[in-house]
Amino acid sequence: MANPYRRLLALLPTTPRQVGEVISVSGLRVRVDLVGGGVRTCQGDAQVGGMVYVEGDQIIGEAPSLPVVVVEV
Repeated sequence: MANPYRRLLALLPTTPRQVGEVISVSGLRVRVDLVGGGVRTCQGDAQVGGMVYVEGDQIIGEAPSLPVVVVEV
């Protein structure tokens, strides 16, 4: 029987999925301003001002444009 903890880790993604707003597009290169802070250059298809899901350096798809609340503890 496999270790339950290792089985759980196998279910989790290795790269986090982040949300950001597209700030510029140049061909397939897209610069995304991430909600948590930072800017990432990704590959994919998006429109300036749109919200997207980013995983690694790839745009996964469109994200809903919802209000963002950042709470510091």
